[in-house]
Amino acid sequence: MADQSLGGIRLVEVRVRNFRCLAEVDVPLDRVTLLIGENNAGKTSFLDALYFAIGAGPRGITEDDVFLAPGEASVPRDRRVTIDILIKPVDNKGGLLEKFPANSSWLNLWGEGVTQDDQDHEIVGLRTQAQWDTAKNEYAVSRVFLREWPSTLDNAHCMSPKAAKHAVASNQLEPLALYLLDAKRDIASDLRNPHSFWSKLVSHPDLSPDAVKEIEATLNEVNDRIVAGSSVLSHLQAHLAVLSDSLPGITESVTITPVSRHLRDLTKGMDVLLSGTNAATFPLSRQGMGTRSVATILTFRAYADWKQTHAKGAAVHPLLAVEEPEAHLHPHAQRALFKQFQALPGQCIISTHSPYICSQTSILHFRHFRRDNGLTSVRRLTAGTLNDDDLRKIHRAVINTRGDMLFAKAVILVSGETEEQALPAFADAFLPHTSHELGLSVISVGGDGSYLPFLRLAECFGIPWFIFSDGEPKAISDVNAALEAVGQPHIGANCRVFAIAGDRDFETYVADECGQPLVGMVIDMNAKNPQHREALTKEWASKTRDDLIKELRSAKTRYGRPIAETITSLPDHICPGLVRDILTAVAHDLHLSP
Repeated sequence: MADQSLGGIRLVEVRVRNFRCLAEVDVPLDRVTLLIGENNAGKTSFLDALYFAIGAGPRGITEDDVFLAPGEASVPRDRRVTIDILIKPVDNKGGLLEKFPANSSWLNLWGEGVTQDDQDHEIVGLRTQAQWDTAKNEYAVSRVFLREWPSTLDNAHCMSPKAAKHAVASNQLEPLALYLLDAKRDIASDLRNPHSFWSKLVSHPDLSPDAVKEIEATLNEVNDRIVAGSSVLSHLQAHLAVLSDSLPGITESVTITPVSRHLRDLTKGMDVLLSGTNAATFPLSRQGMGTRSVATILTFRAYADWKQTHAKGAAVHPLLAVEEPEAHLHPHAQRALFKQFQALPGQCIISTHSPYICSQTSILHFRHFRRDNGLTSVRRLTAGTLNDDDLRKIHRAVINTRGDMLFAKAVILVSGETEEQALPAFADAFLPHTSHELGLSVISVGGDGSYLPFLRLAECFGIPWFIFSDGEPKAISDVNAALEAVGQPHIGANCRVFAIAGDRDFETYVADECGQPLVGMVIDMNAKNPQHREALTKEWASKTRDDLIKELRSAKTRYGRPIAETITSLPDHICPGLVRDILTAVAHDLHLSP
């Protein structure tokens, strides 16, 4: 077992330049890091860039992997792809160290590749770079140790040959090679893949030579008994024996082996059987994709544990990247799976769209990817920015219940249930695509005094946010307090906040805008039969505006969406004015033409 007293390493930061949509991103890494954000934001590109740098397996690059700026017809030949990785020593509890221990296996492995940062702390910087080779008509790849880790990585530093110390040998990368499990992972194919974690483990079953000899003798006996006891196999073997007569000198004998006679071959037909309570037993290949996907992840954990346990003092740092671990799993299984990632040795990077997985860890471990105008940016919340109580409120109010906000392109925050139901319907009618297609989330914060955790999360990750607020004095005061806490201007001076005028709530506002059609909506929704409709129509003929408002408030979730559908169905009246204003602002942020 590796000497844990000597600690290990951690990949602390990855800088990517000019790889696909990642023109310039810096991504700090924790022991377990979650990559979140909308689709096509660059999460997969980041994992592929890291795999290109230190992946366990074939690593290549083509012109399609090089960043193409908006307006460029083709990639300039002098554009280089650069992936820099910062590595620091850690103790056996994961705490960062100032220096590698004197007897560290990593120090022995990297030798002069170890350098110092601005605080004279020992670090290792690895650079992988691809540049066009005109003579070979392809991208040439180099891997070097860096002389320093600059505070910023500009183009001059990427191009400077003085940045490199010397080349990195393949054996110096192997102990931290990245294993990437994409969304297509399947244990059924891994069982037959000679390069999978499964095969790496079972191909060397760790048996003594005497045990192997004894087992193979038993296998020979089993084969002989099967063939001797089977008239079909005996008949077939007798006919195949003619081969020795037909091909003299090449074939001396023919033997059918129902079971592999050699232990090394036995693993090729190995399988895993699952059975439930009072249920039949089936192999993994017959199980659902969720079970097979999880089995692949657990196989890597077994492989990493075994490799680390038997390192015998050698440098080893299991490094796993997983795309969409939630694929094919129900919410409870998604939450449970995250514990397996936490138990993995080394480091784990997870790209996910699952709010259930996100709810299992701190927001400090999130890296939010966002793509705008063809460029990807990555943001995170740094430790110390918020206190523990603020973090708990974000986790409880947002991550645990409205985690879809993490993956939105834009979000409209409202205080009540009626607005949460109505605004998406208004958006579907007013905008060129539905709110779901646009990645627009309308979220009720649960009261006028509860905006702050949502605003903090949106501000932290650069998610465009808007507020549609009631106009009562307390609502205005509460919204202004939340805006002030995140350094935003108050209502009236803030172009992202739309407050109803005249000391009114949403129900009052829509009643004033479209009172009579909403009375018809109430009658339609409550009428049980034609006679009842007639009675309700007479009853509502004598009711007032205040009666309508009271009715709309009495069943907010019931009337929310029908309010919007009723109003948007009116000729030349798609949205009330303030709703139109906020949706126009959203469309501008999303580069749409409403």
